[in-house]
Amino acid sequence: MTDVVATTVERAIGFVRRQKHNYRVAITRSAVNSFLLNLTAQYDSIYAVALGADSVALGTISSIGNGIAALISTPVGWLVDRYGLKRFYLLGIGLLAGGALIYALAPNWQVIIAATILLSISMRLTGTGCSVICADSVRNKDRATAQNLCVTFASLLSMIAPLAAAPLVTAFGGMTAEGIRPLYHIRFVGYGLVFLFVAAQLREPRRVRMAEARADPGFIGDFKQLFEGGGPLRRWMMISSLTWLPMAMTSPFLQLFAHQVKGADQYLLGVMTTSMILARILFGIPLGRLADRMGRKKVIYFLTPLWYASNLLLIFSFNSATLILAGALQTFYAISSGVAGAMTLELVPVEQMGRWSGLLGLFRGLVTIPAPFLGGLIWKGLGPAYVFLIPIAVDLLLKIPLLTTIPETLGS
Repeated sequence: MTDVVATTVERAIGFVRRQKHNYRVAITRSAVNSFLLNLTAQYDSIYAVALGADSVALGTISSIGNGIAALISTPVGWLVDRYGLKRFYLLGIGLLAGGALIYALAPNWQVIIAATILLSISMRLTGTGCSVICADSVRNKDRATAQNLCVTFASLLSMIAPLAAAPLVTAFGGMTAEGIRPLYHIRFVGYGLVFLFVAAQLREPRRVRMAEARADPGFIGDFKQLFEGGGPLRRWMMISSLTWLPMAMTSPFLQLFAHQVKGADQYLLGVMTTSMILARILFGIPLGRLADRMGRKKVIYFLTPLWYASNLLLIFSFNSATLILAGALQTFYAISSGVAGAMTLELVPVEQMGRWSGLLGLFRGLVTIPAPFLGGLIWKGLGPAYVFLIPIAVDLLLKIPLLTTIPETLGS
């Protein structure tokens, strides 16, 4: 096992060295960000419940965040295309720090709504920035590998985060609000350091900006240009939205389900998250390379049943081992989403990537805004298990059939 991990890391380092400077800055930021997020990821919903939230409130918090992200997505993409990347990327990191601080100081669950708004805006800003960096810095034949490698590198650093967080929570008082709260202070300090690093290292991408064009068609005209080249962009907007729907519905409840329904304690929750990360380290890069050689769609079709199995194992688990396996299999949805992300970047030219990313964010939001709230109602009305069963049906009956109508983008 150790040799496999070492070989994978060695190949990954060689791949990274061949890419542009900005790609290396982006994956470094992503790695540290992932570590900081995974300090608290398994406790976020438990923390909110400890501050007085119920299942519907949890869904409401996530829905508000998704709504804010959707509203700002299109103008953010347009602004990045028109005025450049760096200032908005840094703004996103600064808002991450602000959101973590609000979490750390929150006296009740309602205050978390403000943190969620800041975090949603920041994720939209940094997400658009990462799309532009990847489109500008990575060749088409390396695209899926680069997408998955970014997350895999992040996984190497973040794998220790849940296991480091568990004894900290224990030392601070256990799985209570006050026991979890100090982790958010650590996140706040970490984001401050990330901001300083990116400010010093990130370079503005050398690409054709809209502001340099002789004719200025305006905000609406700029978006109309996206569709002038033809292609399946409208269908892909629906596929992208349906790709985000399952995670939007299930992510606020996965750790809560394991804790409340299956009896997982903080150590088992940490091991579940670590198993997910370890699976990403082992399989992320090889499956990315496979998608760059065989095609994006084939790999997505292959990985989708593994995610279905993860949800079913979570629902029907009968011991700690099956919960850990369910956590490990969750990673294949993330890998599949990374491969789909490579297709997204190959559908438009790099100078339109900000607008394209922003438009996708808007349509994703229209689908994912109600998803967490709906998940909360399903949890309370039908039962917790249905929160994880219904997304499987949506994926199987809607997204996969629609994906079959999209041409393969590898080599396009």
